[in-house]
Amino acid sequence: MPEKYIKGTDPEEHWPHGTLLAELAGSGEAAKDLRSLGTPRAYAPGEILLAEGRQETFALLLVTGVTKVTALSENGDTALLAVRLGGELVGEFAAFDNRPRSASVTAAGAVTAQRIGQQDFLGCLDRHPAAALAVSRMLVRKNRWSVRRRGDFGSCPVATRVARVLLDLVEDYGRPQGGGVLIGPRLTQAEIAGLVGARERRVHHVLGELAEKGVIRVGYSRLTVLSLDGLHKAALLTGTDDD
Repeated sequence: MPEKYIKGTDPEEHWPHGTLLAELAGSGEAAKDLRSLGTPRAYAPGEILLAEGRQETFALLLVTGVTKVTALSENGDTALLAVRLGGELVGEFAAFDNRPRSASVTAAGAVTAQRIGQQDFLGCLDRHPAAALAVSRMLVRKNRWSVRRRGDFGSCPVATRVARVLLDLVEDYGRPQGGGVLIGPRLTQAEIAGLVGARERRVHHVLGELAEKGVIRVGYSRLTVLSLDGLHKAALLTGTDDD
């Protein structure tokens, strides 16, 4: 389904914690200028917003919805690298260095975004130091996530990796709900397995153990953390894996 043009909308009152627009909420003109740039677009569930390897330089400022960032591994499998929510920026790497897309971004549900051309995007950063600093911090967070995932894959058992990914998701997207902290993005167990680089059956087992201990509550594509202390303890465990 081709992407659609949509009418612009007013900025949301609250952007998810950890997103670019949340960080810019108190910056005045910087956030307003960034939100005014580009062309509003709507994407259907499953539609590709950005395709790995494609040569293009625009960035997308996500407004609503959830997207999944994936890339092809050396063995041809598709790895889930991250999730991105409304309020976040995707595609900025190519806007900076003019190189082909390093990953694909796909709509997990209905998504709206601002498609911002390279010159407009870079011009906004030149005009607003606050925006440039916020984007720099965002890039650092993305790099830290990537470094942690690479280190975890090589040195930690699956149970530890799952706990650490859940903590990262809580930090970036968690919100209080029902006596715990709900992880915002809807993620299947297969997608969590993709984030931690493990088999789905092993991740299913780990999540079941955490649920039995009262650390998390597992719903349909939703996870609620009931004990942050318990999750921190699980993230510190080391040992061997049976996967």
